[in-house]
Amino acid sequence: ALLSRGYVDSKSVSSVGGGYTRTWSGYFLTHKGQGALESGPIMLPVPASIRDYERQQAEKVRKSLETLKKAGADIDQIPQHELDEGEGTVFRALTTWYNFLERLERRDQSERIDQLEDLRLRIDGWRMDAASKYRISPADAMPDHLLLSIAYTTASASVAGIDKDMLLAAGVRSGGIDLLVETLNEWIVETKPQDDDRNDDDNMKGSAMILPDELFTPVKAWEHFVYRPQKKTGLASWESSYNRFSSGEHPQTIAISPVNGRPIQVATVVGHILDGMLYGRPVNLQRVGNILTPPNKPQWELLASLEVDTGIDVTGDPKTCGIDGGPFRIGDFLSSIMGDEFNSKEYADRTPEEKEKFSKWCNLLKWYMVLRKIQYTPSFEE
Repeated sequence: ALLSRGYVDSKSVSSVGGGYTRTWSGYFLTHKGQGALESGPIMLPVPASIRDYERQQAEKVRKSLETLKKAGADIDQIPQHELDEGEGTVFRALTTWYNFLERLERRDQSERIDQLEDLRLRIDGWRMDAASKYRISPADAMPDHLLLSIAYTTASASVAGIDKDMLLAAGVRSGGIDLLVETLNEWIVETKPQDDDRNDDDNMKGSAMILPDELFTPVKAWEHFVYRPQKKTGLASWESSYNRFSSGEHPQTIAISPVNGRPIQVATVVGHILDGMLYGRPVNLQRVGNILTPPNKPQWELLASLEVDTGIDVTGDPKTCGIDGGPFRIGDFLSSIMGDEFNSKEYADRTPEEKEKFSKWCNLLKWYMVLRKIQYTPSFEE
């Protein structure tokens, strides 16, 4: 643009050396360009690509707001600067919650939707009581977007539950926080499947894995791990969660208030931490195990036998370590555990019990694969 508008000009420049001639374009200020430097800023037209991007972003925001309105969200609480930018803490909290409900609705998980509505109402009930008791507005006791973020994270919490420090770190400042912790943990217990072990085949109870309560540093990074930094932050997608966990933050706190403002599942945070270990970073395994239970001895031995039976080397290249040299698929690996009936069903046709069993074994497999990839040999209680 500067060239076409006469602010700079170009000329061909050559240099001879070592028997070679090198030629390139050189640029210099014109009289007009020199005058512009002295008189003030140069106003150039906005590139068409930028205009297109802005239109796309505006359309994306419009559709998101339309979806939120249809879902019953109060979009008036979204600050104007977040509406202009199409992102921000409040905007992300609302979209994350209502998108979560919409996914459950598509999967016909009406029972879970009812449970989540009950959770939201319980938190709102606590908020109203706190507002009345301490003579503050409900929004001062807990803003709507924080309420939804806490509900979303609670829905993915383990049986270990929610603790007070996590809520304080997430930004809850009202009195009566101990009662809120009790309310959230009661919901977790009430909505937990009656007996996780009912889904397992026969005797899967056994000696628990012993995890060190200290930093464990892998001998080396997993050879097939690919580090992909993001242009915006310069960090990999998992790195922020890993760094915060390493600094002492609880995964539930990280899930409620990630760097980008969009609440995530606790299991996602754990996955980020384990990714750090695959990259060769040190991790306190016991802290992770307190959030995501690792395999016990019978479960570990069963997973090890599946490696032999399926011929799938979980430490290999995911693109080629699957059956017949194909990509690795969790369903292929866990096929014999889940059974033919489960494997033949579409996701929507699976029962809640089947989904719970599959989710549990996926988490156990996640532990197994990570420890195998970093060459960690676990020990178990006697």
